Amino acid sequence: MINEAKVLEVVKSVTDTPAYFFNGTMFLETTDSDIAVKVFNAIWSQVTAALAFGKVGDETSYDFLA
Repeated sequence: MINEAKVLEVVKSVTDTPAYFFNGTMFLETTDSDIAVKVFNAIWSQVTAALAFGKVGDETSYDFLA
């Protein structure tokens, strides 16, 4: 199981864009591709490489696969 607090710390280290978890999926309150990729890369390198992301409405979702 992913450590949600650790993931949110990583997000805060690269952007001030709000993020939250719902049912194990993290949502970042932006569709800006530059920010979304920066957050993805930070999580990938500091927490886990087992994740996928995509745009959902006005947010970006991050699903943790393992």
